[in-house]
Amino acid sequence: MRLKLQITGIVQGVGFRPFVFRLAKTAGLKGYVL
Repeated sequence: MRLKLQITGIVQGVGFRPFVFRLAKTAGLKGYVL
């Protein structure tokens, strides 16, 4: 299965990418965050 997910919007602050990384790792997902 392959999914491309793009999230856009106003940046609320730093740390969003690390948050998504931890969430994906916890869910057992693999891939990358740009």
